[in-house]
Amino acid sequence: MGLTTLNYKGDEGALTTAQQQRLKEEVATGRFRCAAQAQAFLAETFGKSFSLSGTRKLLKRLGCTFHKASSFLFKANRAKQEEFVHDYEQDKQKVQTDGWRRYFIDGVHPLHGMEVLFYCWLVAGQRLEVGVGGGRKRFNILGAFCPDDHDYLDCRYADKNLNAQSVIELFERMMQKHPECKYFRIYLDNARYQHAKVLWAWIEQTKQDKGVTFDLKHLPGYSPNLNLIERLWKFLRKEALQKWHPTFEAMQQAIASVLDNLPQHEAALKTLMTERFHLTPEVSTIVVGNACR
Repeated sequence: MGLTTLNYKGDEGALTTAQQQRLKEEVATGRFRCAAQAQAFLAETFGKSFSLSGTRKLLKRLGCTFHKASSFLFKANRAKQEEFVHDYEQDKQKVQTDGWRRYFIDGVHPLHGMEVLFYCWLVAGQRLEVGVGGGRKRFNILGAFCPDDHDYLDCRYADKNLNAQSVIELFERMMQKHPECKYFRIYLDNARYQHAKVLWAWIEQTKQDKGVTFDLKHLPGYSPNLNLIERLWKFLRKEALQKWHPTFEAMQQAIASVLDNLPQHEAALKTLMTERFHLTPEVSTIVVGNACR
């Protein structure tokens, strides 16, 4: 007669169903920074004695995992984020009815040799050493991504920082690429150069001379989660920067091989660049506990 015939389900550590649920609820708060803290909770709350290995096995049986907490900028205002998303949804209609083109724009600044570290599987006890650079050479990119047709364009600079003139150059490229469009809705963060007087003067002059409107919609403060192109920069780092490039020029070529060939990554970008926005949590609970291993 086998264990299955006997309906044997294994030992759940002598915890009742209610105790198991209570433990899972406590785990969900993030209070246990290590197995020892969960072990102490079991002893103090339920009077149950578990070894460290037994505690880890119990947590795994209950569907718990050990991983890094997600972060968010606590100064972000959720109400303003919700307002932005609501207005954004209204803008989508204008693409079809009024011929708008919409772009998220943002800058990214890869440092040569400083973004190559990564996680990977290694043999127990093995140490993998990856060379890094001095971090003195920065490649500055101001990119624009259209959520409606995934059109992408950018301006790249190896010898100067991004500024208001960089934004103007990007807007000029938009007009050259889409001469039929008379209304560009631009979603962007609150970098100082994106509020510059010279930029606003150019926008006003372009509207008068060419009848083309650049309507800037600034994101709420501390809200990179609402800037769709941030996900593209994450993809770029994974594909081009988490490997060693012997020269600054080689790093630039690796970046170009990704950004100049985005249609080749369509399968990955289709799920990554969706218009689903994760908003800042309503309430932040910061748990401070003793560090242990």
